[in-house]
Amino acid sequence: MADGIFIPLDELAEKLDAEIVGDPSLKVSKIAPIDSAKEGDLTFLSDPRKSSLLGETGASAIIVPRGVEAEGKSLLVVRDPYVAFAKAQSFFHPRAKSDGKISPLSFVHPEAKVGENVSIGPFAYVEEGVEIGKGSILFPHVYLGKGVIIGEECLLYSGVKIYHDCRLGDHVIVHSGAVVGSDGFGYAWDGKEHLKIPQVGKVIIGNEVEIGANTTIDRGTLKDTIIEDGVKIDNLVQVGHNVRVGRFTILVAQVGIAGSTEIGEGSVLAGQVGVAGHIKLGKGTKVAAKSGVHRSTKDGEVLAGTPAMPHKSQLRVLTMLPKLPELRSKVKQMERRLDDLEEKLSQIISQGEDQ
Repeated sequence: MADGIFIPLDELAEKLDAEIVGDPSLKVSKIAPIDSAKEGDLTFLSDPRKSSLLGETGASAIIVPRGVEAEGKSLLVVRDPYVAFAKAQSFFHPRAKSDGKISPLSFVHPEAKVGENVSIGPFAYVEEGVEIGKGSILFPHVYLGKGVIIGEECLLYSGVKIYHDCRLGDHVIVHSGAVVGSDGFGYAWDGKEHLKIPQVGKVIIGNEVEIGANTTIDRGTLKDTIIEDGVKIDNLVQVGHNVRVGRFTILVAQVGIAGSTEIGEGSVLAGQVGVAGHIKLGKGTKVAAKSGVHRSTKDGEVLAGTPAMPHKSQLRVLTMLPKLPELRSKVKQMERRLDDLEEKLSQIISQGEDQ
């Protein structure tokens, strides 16, 4: 939304399913942090325990959870302030819309199918047999290999590379430097060298998926690598060949998933999590940062550590670590006492035999 455009609270309230406390005609121009917001700004409070900030903020209006009051402030009262913030932010800053222009500095193969109102930037390269859905945007230097299918209203930022025959659903966002469909890491040792196994599967990406910058998703060996609807992938993530990522899963930065593993829907893998190949994580699995998952999990498990274990067990292990030096010292003392007792017992037995 262009600068200088103000939105009245009653219009926002309708979109956010919010109750207004205060002046419904009050207008706001942007969302700002609660501690730096100024007049004309909208802010939000997601934690009621920080309600003291409401009296200090300079914002004209505040998104708050139910049950929170702020004297002299206009409020948008909602069930979940963070969700409302996300929706409001999207309203102030909507996704880029295609202008339908195709740069003369781009290359589009004559046999490619380009939908209505597609934008293609300079130096983008579109191979034979590609299909691009209406309203999609290819920023400069995007590469689409032969037979690639792109859904409607997708955003492919500069430098994205989509290898041959891969498919993206509708409303997919792929950030700069991401590579979709590169060869899976497959080799066979014949006793002398590693023989490359041709990777002939595809990558299939569902609707409403977002793929972060410099992330790589490998094509399958024989069957396809699949990213289901609503998956959100951070920067610098590696998804191996034949992996299936269930819908609405979150993969945070530097996650690495080895080949032929299944991630259940609604799972969350925090930063730098490593997942071994040929295992299956149940629905709603949550894995703490820097953990190494080497086994399959049941639905809803919460794991931490390397090797990953139930989170509560891992916390007990961490609690014990500072006590290990003291425990080691006690064990050595016990060993010395045991040696002394064994020596004394040996002497007593020896004296009894002499008698």
